Amino acid sequence: MTSWPRHRTLARVLAAIIVVGLTSVAIPAQADGYGPQRRDAEARAAQAAQSAAVIATTIGALTARLTQAADDLHATQARLPVAQTELAAAQQAAERSHRAANLVASRLQDAQALQVSAATTIASGAAHTAQVAASVGKIAREAYKGQAAATGLAVALGAKSPQDFVDQYTLVSTALRIQSDTLATELQVAASNRNDHARLMAVTTRIAALKVEADTHAAQAEIAKADAAARQAEIAQLIVDQIAAQAAVAALRAQAEAEQVQIDAQRAAIGVELAGIIAAQRAAQAGSAPAATAQAVTCFSGSAAGAAGPAPGTTLPASIGPFHGEQIINAAQIIIAGNDLGVDAHGQVLAVMTAIGESTLIAVDHGDAAGPDSRGLFQQRANGAWGSYSDRMDPRTAATSFFRALLQVPGWESMDPTLAAHRVQGNADPSHYTPYFSAAVQLVAALGGDLSLTCR
Repeated sequence: MTSWPRHRTLARVLAAIIVVGLTSVAIPAQADGYGPQRRDAEARAAQAAQSAAVIATTIGALTARLTQAADDLHATQARLPVAQTELAAAQQAAERSHRAANLVASRLQDAQALQVSAATTIASGAAHTAQVAASVGKIAREAYKGQAAATGLAVALGAKSPQDFVDQYTLVSTALRIQSDTLATELQVAASNRNDHARLMAVTTRIAALKVEADTHAAQAEIAKADAAARQAEIAQLIVDQIAAQAAVAALRAQAEAEQVQIDAQRAAIGVELAGIIAAQRAAQAGSAPAATAQAVTCFSGSAAGAAGPAPGTTLPASIGPFHGEQIINAAQIIIAGNDLGVDAHGQVLAVMTAIGESTLIAVDHGDAAGPDSRGLFQQRANGAWGSYSDRMDPRTAATSFFRALLQVPGWESMDPTLAAHRVQGNADPSHYTPYFSAAVQLVAALGGDLSLTCR
């Protein structure tokens, strides 16, 4: 899309061309020696206009790419905080898992130490219990052989007195009872040791299982942390790549804009050259066709503002570029309306550009899907803002309505032409009118130069 400030030079050239007038356009190119020069200049002007259209399209595409790149970069940058949060959470989870694994490992070591101590105690108790069992077994064997009874009888027979018998018997009974109690205690200790050993083995097994589980969680946490870090690094690299791509597109657009400046300067130079050729043609023909110059002043047979439209005078060309007949008359009517309101050549170009984009300079009596009630050169809606049906169908009145709306747009003179037109028309596509700018310049340059277009 071409911005209006880069057309200011072209507008100044257009103003220079305007002074040439309609009579110069009507002069046959072959009537003097300037024909070949003029045809060459016109061909170069057409080529420059085509190049300008191509570069404008390129700039528009690059601008769209820049916009999309900015949106993509913004979306990617929005993902980065999420990735950073995920990484922080993964790191915290990994740290918790490692602490849990270390705690379980410490408990396992304590259990293993307790197991060793208990095993030593159990082994010592088992040896003592075995010794007691051997003594009890010996006593049992002696009792089974009758030795105990013999020993008891010996005590009774060998007693020196009844008291001595009682004392010895009591001593033997006490020894047997102590031995029996000791055996019972040792049996209880052995049973308790077995229970303690079983519980210790169960605890040790459980702690070992917890250690395996804790190690598994720690490993999974490390994997999650690595994934989160990789995701964050990927997003960061994507941001770097997108910024680089955005800079590359911006550089391409800057290059295209520089080319656009060169093309505009070339078009301006060609315009000055062409204006000089036309002026020279006009001067060359002044002596041989005075009547044609006089006719240019009358231009249209007196029609009043708001009438159905002026009849073409003999000075209107049959065609200008791809436009002819009614289209040229309607373009002239737009220029007359602009002159009536004091609108300069730039504003007239905007109006003609808009009418080309809306109706190809034909006052059509129908609308479209977006505006079924649209009518006329500017496809103005039946909403009361553009006058009656007759007003909208009359080219000059419709153009007057357009200019009055344009003059209400703040800063329209310095806006991009298509955006200024969009502010008046409200087209769905603000860039819709861009392709028609060059044709509008050509029409206004050809038709707007003769002051007779202000006649009533």
